[in-house]
Amino acid sequence: MASPSRRRRQRSPQLRSLFRAWSLPEMQLPWLWLLGTAFLYAIAGLLMAAFPAPYWIWNLALGGIVLQALALAGPRALGRMRWWPSHCAAGAAILGTTAIVVALAIALNYVGTDNVDAISPSEVAAEVVKMSLFALVTAALGAIISAETGDRLLMGFTRLQTSLVLAATCILGLGLGGLIGVVAIPG
Repeated sequence: MASPSRRRRQRSPQLRSLFRAWSLPEMQLPWLWLLGTAFLYAIAGLLMAAFPAPYWIWNLALGGIVLQALALAGPRALGRMRWWPSHCAAGAAILGTTAIVVALAIALNYVGTDNVDAISPSEVAAEVVKMSLFALVTAALGAIISAETGDRLLMGFTRLQTSLVLAATCILGLGLGGLIGVVAIPG
């Protein structure tokens, strides 16, 4: 019969291999890309919190973020897939971006004035176009940067780990922007 110290030595290689399987890969995280992604979603959160928009737009934005993170529709990620899954992932990413654009457009729709007599239809039309373009550009930049960040994360992580890191980064940015919007902007 083996001594207790000998049994521990026999089990330790198994435990080491188990811990290696669950450990994170040894790679450098793309910190600047993650910060850029969080910053763009913080801008979106700030815009949604700054105006007295309905609360359900946050659910719409979170749903869009989750769709984008699950799709991982960067060029490298899509290049690894076959035709049908690649197109489904791109469609999910487009749907997620659309949800964020709609949430931002609804939030920016609450920009206005109390002095209704001082506005003209041409000024209102120009403001609507300007705010819609701002919502579109913000969401599109967020989608492009997060897709590139996902591609960079896929170099060292699995698809599930990359989706989780990307979703957490985007939700953190959206939440921080919303918190800044609630606290810093009087309202």
